[in-house]
Amino acid sequence: MALEHVIVVLYLLACIGIGVWASRRSLKSADDYWVAGRNVGTWVNAMAIMASLASGGSIIGVMGLAYAQGIPATLALFAGAVVGFPLASILVARPLRRFGRFTITDFLADRYPHRVVRLLVPTLIVLSFTVYIVAQMKAAGITAEVLLGIPYETALTLATLVFVLYVSVGGMLAVTWTDLVQGVLMVVVVLGTAIALIVRAGSPAELLDAGIAAAPALGAAPNHPITTDLGSFVIWAAAVPVIPHVVMRVYTAKDPNSARLSLNLAMLFYSALVLAAVFFIVPFAKAHHPGLADADQVFLAVMDSEFGPLVRGLAVAAVLAAVMSTTDALLLAVSSAVAHDLIGRGLGARLSPKALGRVNVGVVWVIGLTAMVLAYDPPGLITVFYSAAIGVLGASLLVPVLAGLWWRRANLTGGVAALVAGAAVYLTVQLAPGTSPLSAILFALPASALAMVVGALFGPPDPPERLAAIAALHEET
Repeated sequence: MALEHVIVVLYLLACIGIGVWASRRSLKSADDYWVAGRNVGTWVNAMAIMASLASGGSIIGVMGLAYAQGIPATLALFAGAVVGFPLASILVARPLRRFGRFTITDFLADRYPHRVVRLLVPTLIVLSFTVYIVAQMKAAGITAEVLLGIPYETALTLATLVFVLYVSVGGMLAVTWTDLVQGVLMVVVVLGTAIALIVRAGSPAELLDAGIAAAPALGAAPNHPITTDLGSFVIWAAAVPVIPHVVMRVYTAKDPNSARLSLNLAMLFYSALVLAAVFFIVPFAKAHHPGLADADQVFLAVMDSEFGPLVRGLAVAAVLAAVMSTTDALLLAVSSAVAHDLIGRGLGARLSPKALGRVNVGVVWVIGLTAMVLAYDPPGLITVFYSAAIGVLGASLLVPVLAGLWWRRANLTGGVAALVAGAAVYLTVQLAPGTSPLSAILFALPASALAMVVGALFGPPDPPERLAAIAALHEET
């Protein structure tokens, strides 16, 4: 067995081992399974948050996007995520941590207690995150195919079985510790690769100049409508504060201050990862590997041609780490949307904790295997594909969450109207023929905000006890 294969096998076995270890605690209570007992430290949580957001799109996808569309277009999209971290830290981390439940649906259904909210929010999460998972699985499959010589479908199946296994038995505790390992591995491999290429080129400026000289379009303004870049920025800036797998991380923090600091540290880790990939690895690839048929194979082409078996093995493990650290968080969020938000709230009184635990495990397997089957026919550019899916969550959830936390005039009518309007306008514009890619959010967010204002002005005010409960989330303890 080649060294690359040994490294990857050991990595996968370690992930399974962490899941089995975590299962001794995670299946004992809902707190342990969904939010790791609410006792995750700041630095561990920061790396886990970074890893859960820094997906296959942040290694494979970000380089593919920069290779295909240039650095400016790529930075427009990822700058949105960087902005989203401090927004989450300032606007939602403390009050949601004090709220102290499990999911974003928990907060919205309590703030706007209506059947539409209880059903629509988890449904949007399931649909959006299933698409997101498919994109991650493509990254895993093409990585193993190019660097290990394993057929795409075989690699996809193996990776799926591993992360579905450890998520289903280990819950958030397993996800947290695997994400810590995976986050460190991603940072070391990507930054290490960038440093090695800089040393070969002589300096960072020489490396970047060589790439732009070989492909001037790399540094040029994009040739697509500006609404695409603006929309991609807004999608991620709006999504990060409310995206379910990041919100679940807020709930795992030891206290509200730890939640805020974890988000800010995660922003720094994430920024370093993306900037190293875009400014150093992609220019090298443009100079030495022009004309790649699949832009998402940029990183793989560099690793295959420039490094030996040990580094290639670590690179495969790093990409799998990026894929698995996001996919495990997505699977847990989808499982919570179905098992906790839909089934637990409706049938919780009639199901024992053991029965609900079986539902958790079953949902993880069903969603994971469904996404695997869909990924056998992979999408185009990974990052564009999953960003479009994530947009519907930012469009529908951001206004109800922020208004529900910070605007005393927000009420049930406005919350339901904002949720429905944001989702409906986003999907209508996104699916309309001829629409600029990723621009639907620019129509959906204003529509959601307008619906909130109109509902607040013309709907009945919320009862005083509900407003008092929200006010308590902002009180210093």
